[in-house]
Order: sequence, then C-alpha cells, then structure tokens
Amino acid sequence: MVRLSLKYRIALVVFLFQLLVLSLQLWHTFSASRESDLNQLVTREEVFLGLISEMGRNALLTNEPADFQLFITPFTNAPHIKRVMLLDQTGRVVASTTPQDLGNSNPAMVDTLPLLWKVKRIENATEQLGSIAVQFSRQELVDRTDLLLARGIPVACAGILLSALTGLGLGTLLTRRLKKLEQATQRVGAGDMEVTVSIPGNDEIGRLAQVFNEMSTSLRSQFVELQQIQQELAFQAHHDPLSGLPNRTLFDLRCGQALEAARQERSQVALLFMDLDHFKNINDSYGHQVGDCVLRDVAARLTMVLKDQYLIARLGGDEFCVLIEQLSNEQEAIDLAQSVLDALAAPLSCEQHEFFLAASIGICFFPQDGDDVTKLLRNADTAMYRAKASGRGGYRLYSREQTTTLRERVSMESRLRRAVERGELRLHYQPQIDFSSDTAVGVEALARWSSPEFGLVKPSKFIPIAEESGLIIPLGEWILFDACAQMQQWRTEKLGLQRMAVNLSALQIQRGDIVNLVRRALDHTGLPANCLELEITEGYILQETERAVETLQQLRDLGVSIAIDDFGTGFSSLSYLHRLPIDRLKIDKSFVQEIGTTSRAAMVAQAVVDLGRTLGLTVIGEGVEQERHATALKSWGCHEGQGFLYSPAVEPDQLSSLAPWLKKP
Repeated sequence: MVRLSLKYRIALVVFLFQLLVLSLQLWHTFSASRESDLNQLVTREEVFLGLISEMGRNALLTNEPADFQLFITPFTNAPHIKRVMLLDQTGRVVASTTPQDLGNSNPAMVDTLPLLWKVKRIENATEQLGSIAVQFSRQELVDRTDLLLARGIPVACAGILLSALTGLGLGTLLTRRLKKLEQATQRVGAGDMEVTVSIPGNDEIGRLAQVFNEMSTSLRSQFVELQQIQQELAFQAHHDPLSGLPNRTLFDLRCGQALEAARQERSQVALLFMDLDHFKNINDSYGHQVGDCVLRDVAARLTMVLKDQYLIARLGGDEFCVLIEQLSNEQEAIDLAQSVLDALAAPLSCEQHEFFLAASIGICFFPQDGDDVTKLLRNADTAMYRAKASGRGGYRLYSREQTTTLRERVSMESRLRRAVERGELRLHYQPQIDFSSDTAVGVEALARWSSPEFGLVKPSKFIPIAEESGLIIPLGEWILFDACAQMQQWRTEKLGLQRMAVNLSALQIQRGDIVNLVRRALDHTGLPANCLELEITEGYILQETERAVETLQQLRDLGVSIAIDDFGTGFSSLSYLHRLPIDRLKIDKSFVQEIGTTSRAAMVAQAVVDLGRTLGLTVIGEGVEQERHATALKSWGCHEGQGFLYSPAVEPDQLSSLAPWLKKP
C-alpha cells in the first residue's frame, strides 16, 4: 500500500477541493449559458409558431392555402426552420415548405436531434380547423454548446493545473517547518541530545517547536541522569558495596581475560586467596556494624599496599583475592603475600575498639596449578586452608597433595558428624597430681575418636575440624554431659577425686549460651558445681577480654572453677589477667618439656609459676614426662602436674588401677 507524506496529502486535498469548486463553477456557468440560449430559442420558436398559426387560421377559414403556401416558402432558407406544414381538420397537408408533403395525411413527425417538431392546433370558437406543424432546428444551440466546451476545457485544464500547483505549494509551505521538527526528532532518536529547532511564528507549529525544545532539554537532563544511574548500576553490579572493591563477577571476568592473555604470551599468573583469621569472633562479639568497619579498613589497607598494580577483589564475607598478571617469578607472589600479612599486623581501630588481625593466604599459579578461574580459586582456597591448619597467620603455596588432604578433611568432617551417635567417640581421662601429696586430685576429660575408616584419630587432628565446621558445639555439649555424669559416678564410688576438668572451645562460648549449658549439665547429672572445672584457652580471653570477664564471672557464680589452658602461648596481657575471675593457670607443655635444657622456654615456665603464686592462683604444669620436669616444678612452687610421667589418658574403668597416684579415702 502506497503511503503518501503529509505534504502530498495536503496537496492532494487542496487539489481535490479546488477541482471540485472549479468543476462546480464551470458546470454552473455552462448550464446557465445553455439554459439561457435554450430559453431564448424556445421563446423565438413559440413566437414564430403563434404567428404562423394565425396565418394558417386565415388560410383554413378562407380555404385559400395557396396564399399560405406563398407565405411560408421563404422560410425554407431559414437556419432554424426546416419544415412548415399546414394540415386541415382531416389531417391532410394543404400547404408545406416541402412539396412532397402536399396531399399526405397525418405525415410522420419524428424528432431527431437537433431537429424538433412542434405542433399547434388551429381552432375557432366552435370547432377545430386543423393544425400547424413546424420542424425547428436547434443546431445553433448545439454549435454554441460545442463552442462553450471548446473554450471551457482549456480553461478547466489550466484551472486543474493551477489547483495542483497551489495544493503542492500549500503542502510544502505547511510541512516545511514540520520537516524541521521531523529531522530534529530523528536526531534525538539517534542519540543526539543537544538538538534544538528554531521555527519562528506564534502559530500551532511555532508553539509545537517551543514544546519540542522544552522536551529536548528535559530529555537531555534525563539522559544525563540515566547515564549516571547506568554507570552507578554497572559499578554496583561489579563491585562490592561494602568495600568498593571488585566483586566475584568482575574478578572472574578479569581473571578469565588475564588467563587468556597469559596463554597467548606464555606467561604466568598468580592468585592469592586470603581469609581473615577468627573474623567471625568479631561479628559474634561486637556485631556486624563493627565487623563491616573492620572489613572496610582491611580493604583500604590492601588497596594501599597493592596500589593499582594488582586486581583486588572481595569474594564475600572475609574472603579477599588478589590477581597478579605478568608474573615475573613465584617469589613476587610470596613477597606480595608477606606484604599483605605485614600490613594487617598493625593494630586496627573500629568503633572505639582495637583489634589485632591476622590472615591466612593460599597461593597458586597458572598454568601449573589450574588452567581456568574455577580450578585456580579452588586450589588457592585449598592452600589457604592449609595455611590455617598450619597455625594461621601465614601463607602456603598450593601443591597437589593439599587437594588430597582437603578431600580427606572433608571426608573426616562428614564421618565426624555421625561419630557421636554411632558410638565412635569416647572420653579418656588423664589424672592431675598434687605435688604436695603425690595423689590425683582431679582428671581432665579428653575426647578420643576410633573411626572404622581412619582408625584412631588424634584430637589434634579432629578437634580443629570440629571447630572450623561448627561441630564443636554439639560435640562439646556431649563431652560436658558425659564428663559430668562420669564424675558423679566416681563420687558415688568414692574414688577420691576432687574435680573434673573439661575444655571449652571459644566457639562454644561465642555461639552458645554456655552458662545455661553448664547449669543444665550439672542439674541433669547431679554433680556439685565445685567438682567441675572449665578450661578456657588464653587466645579467646585476649580476643574478647570484656566479654570474657563477664562470661567467666557468670560461670564462677554457678560455683565451678575456671582454669586458663595453654597459658604463655598467646600474647598475654598482664593488665587484664588480674581482672579475670580464674582459679588456675596451666603451663603449656611446650615450656614444661624444655625444663632441664638451656632453652629460654624453661625460664618462661618458672616465670608463669611465680606469676600464678603472686596472683594467688593454683598453677599446674602440663606435659610432665620426666622426673626432672616434676622436680623443677616442685622446687619453683608449682602446685600440680599432669603428664605421661604419671599416666596417659585412660578409659574410665582403668583409672582405679593408677596406684599410688589414686588413693581412695
């Protein structure tokens, strides 16, 4: 279907309108002229017919048609009269301009344009005398009509042409300014937001141009705002809202591009996967607002250390990743990891709290440790877990053996979840000896795991897994209830033990209601509170001193005693130690076992004994394996000892055979 532009539609409408008007005018002029000519001709014919009928009356009355014949003979040359006939009352022609008509009765009178017959009866007062018949020629009218048409058609054609040109000109005039608006609109549609149109006049099109310019200005403002919003959305889609660092999406994209470039250039790429150590403790103890502040500060430190040379991303939580492109050698990645650890070692202040942070970093390399982003991230994560397992606060390079170790760890975690209900876990008990009486005054409950798949698993191997996976919470609850029940049974048997020592994980205290848990265990087993001692690691106390003081005081209010385990292995703060509601210090075995050597660790053990005595605390040495260990501890004034010199951890039914350390009352 042909679609006409507005310009040609206006031209067509104007043309058709003018054509209609011109046609009506021409038709009216033609009709009026023809009607006037016809009226004149009819009048002349009627006058002639009336005149000649009077002459015919006289001829019929006198019965002298010859005179009438002489009268009408000249009319044979008249252009508008073709025949004249006088008929008597019988219809016989008595006179005619055509001699052949004489004597004929009722001659045929047929009209054939432009010839027309007119008949008029001739009567007297009493009768019809005859009739007069005249055949008129209207050729003159036809000629005049043809002449009028011959003159009118060229005029009409000229008028039609003029109408077409007028319509086209008017359409052009009306659409010329609209064309400017159309072109401006097309430019706006093509993205040119700076378009304005200048159309003079205060008519509808001029006002439309003003509205267009206002709309264009508004669109330009909205377009700029939309671009800003799009840029902001693009940034948010690829950046972490908390730290402002690239997120996982952008990191995967950039890392993929870096790997592709490294393949083509046959170069190396390194990936550093970092996780903050014990960050969850900060969130649980101080809230997410403080935790977010810490993460922002960590991101700022990473940015300051790494500057713009490397891509730093926050993958989620407290996990960060660094991409090193165009790696010169592996030492560059190692040096960078150490720089990050050094930057995090400085004290960090957030929300009026001071924190000492550490991180574990896993390092892997392309192409030897993985050929795509997923594998590299997985292997760097594996190396990071290896760094955590090695004591945290350091870095480890990835090796294939780590993947095997990680799989074993995952498998062990899965088995550990079912170990309690399957009866694979047991509690063994190691006696604590009073140096003054050489008798056992207490025992420490130690978990042992005999797995059908892994065999006898050391606590040093499965306890960290339980802590990292959160399994330590249900496991710790089982240990507490079982140990309290066993101690109550020994009290019933009058075995002579004074206390049961149970280790508490920092995670138990942070995530669980430890005070209610201890209360429930004592109520359930019937064990007096003064028979239970809870051992807390020094590291937890130093991380959350204020909360630790409050929690330990609530436990002391229950009547249980509190011991600090592995004392001396952390960054001990004497300014807090005197505030803690504790009863006992346990010297870590790493110091005790150096007694009798030239190591300065032995001096630390003696210093701890002196410190405990000064604060009025009972001091117990762990890891007493040789007589010289016990002798030295006794000479320094240490109160108790625990170790293989006296007994390893044994099953409950074997404890009674530990004479002479165990004496029944």
